[in-house]
Amino acid sequence: MNPFFKSMQGPKKRAVDPNAPPRPNLLSHEKTIKETRVTLEELQSENRQLRARIDALESKMTSQTQYLQALHNTVTARSRG
Repeated sequence: MNPFFKSMQGPKKRAVDPNAPPRPNLLSHEKTIKETRVTLEELQSENRQLRARIDALESKMTSQTQYLQALHNTVTARSRG
C-alpha cells in the first residue's frame, strides 16, 4: 500500500478484553452524585425539623417545671402558714 494512503487511515483500535468490567460512564456517576446530594439534603431538612421539635419540647418542659416549682412553693407556703 502506498505510504500516502496509509497515513490517511485512522489509528487501529485496541482489542477489548471480554472479561474486563464495563468502562465507567460519567452520566451514571453524575446521576449517583445527584441522588446522593438529594438524599443528603432530605436528611439535613429532617435533621433541622427534629432539632426544632427538640428545642420546642425542651422549652415546654422548662416552662412546666417552672410552673410546678411555683405551684409546689405555693402549696408548701400555705401548708406552713
